[in-house]
Amino acid sequence: KTMKDEMEANLAEITKNENEAAAAHNGMVAAKNSEIAASTAAIEEKTARAGDLAVQVVTEKNDLKETVEQKAADEEYLSALKADCQKTAEDQAAASKARATELVAIADTIKMLNSDEALELFKKTLPSPSLLQIRQSEQQLRRSAAAALRGHGFHSDLVLLALQGKKQGFEQVLDMIEKMVKSLAKEQEDDDEKKAYCNSEIDKTEDEGKELANAISTLETRIEANQQDITALKGGIKELAQSIKDLDKAVEEATAQRKAEHEAYVEEAANNNAALDLLGMAKNRLAKVYSPETYEEAPKRELSDEEKISEAYSFVQLGDAPEAPPAVAGHANADAGGVVALMANIINDLKKEMQENEFAEKDAQEDYEKLMADSAEKRAADVKSISAREGAIAEREQDLQTAQDTSAAKMKELQENMEYTSDVHQSCDFLLENYGKRKEARTQEMDGLKKAKDILSGADFSFVQTGHFLARSP
Repeated sequence: KTMKDEMEANLAEITKNENEAAAAHNGMVAAKNSEIAASTAAIEEKTARAGDLAVQVVTEKNDLKETVEQKAADEEYLSALKADCQKTAEDQAAASKARATELVAIADTIKMLNSDEALELFKKTLPSPSLLQIRQSEQQLRRSAAAALRGHGFHSDLVLLALQGKKQGFEQVLDMIEKMVKSLAKEQEDDDEKKAYCNSEIDKTEDEGKELANAISTLETRIEANQQDITALKGGIKELAQSIKDLDKAVEEATAQRKAEHEAYVEEAANNNAALDLLGMAKNRLAKVYSPETYEEAPKRELSDEEKISEAYSFVQLGDAPEAPPAVAGHANADAGGVVALMANIINDLKKEMQENEFAEKDAQEDYEKLMADSAEKRAADVKSISAREGAIAEREQDLQTAQDTSAAKMKELQENMEYTSDVHQSCDFLLENYGKRKEARTQEMDGLKKAKDILSGADFSFVQTGHFLARSP
């Protein structure tokens, strides 16, 4: 019964140890699963971000392609426009040259017809000067010039007032018209230059604004990515720290359990050895009776002085010891095999149990040492991973700070660009929206002034018809 109780106690203890080892293993598996889940989430997140960046790259490439195609089309249009401008300039030069030649011929003709000889000749030969230009009266010239000037703008109104006042001669009015035509031409030239400047400056500022907006968008993506990486890395560090804590706790529990198991083994081994010695002594004592040939005399040890005195005193008191009863040969022969064999079986069972306990202790110690080695390796790997993630966090935080500073600077530049663009639009929108109308009105006004000038310049022509005879103009 005692051996059964001991075996049941051992079985219960082994079962308990196995359950504790299984619990520790399950805790380690849970920690690993948590780490795998975190790594999987990080992989999925980075995969999604890589996909977004790939889409953004494709979009940017498409924008670049469209920009290149638009640039090629603009360059082709610019080349055609330059060719048209060159042809127009050549046509203008040819027309100006022809007009100058025509004016020189007309001037020479007028000079020839204004000579005294021509006048006397026409009086004798032509009864009516129908082929000659008849000079209009000053009033008719003023009315014609006023009609040409009326309704063409501020400058024309000024000349019209001068004509209607009749205090200024034609030369002063012509000089005024000449100055106003030059002024209008200068205004048109200024509008042309300002229009070119406005178009160039608006395109430049809008392009800079787009570049800044794209840069800010890229920086925001970079900032968000760094923030997500830092959050993921910190979460991973937290999980690794908890894993190390759980691992240390499991190692501590496993160490305490191994220590308790070893102490129990040592105690049980000592008890088993004592029981084995006692059973050996009992078996030897039985052998003295049942099988004297196997009996081993116990080694004599030297008695102490007290033991010697005590033994001598007992002999003195008791005298001779009684004789041993005679041996019964038949009893010894009948029971020798059963009793000694039973004792031998008990000893063999105890030795077998001791050997099994030794093997179990050795296996448990090897498992413990392997667990300690694996735990130390895992702990070192986790510590190294934490250190690497801390370094990655430092890099991400530095890059995050740089991106935030750059983004703030770009935002400031974008704000300044928007303000400057608004100023440019305020300065240029009216001109750009009304450029065609202003140019058309100015052209019409210049044409009216030139027409009035041509009309007034006709006062220099030679002949004036007075009644039925010709006379020189004064």
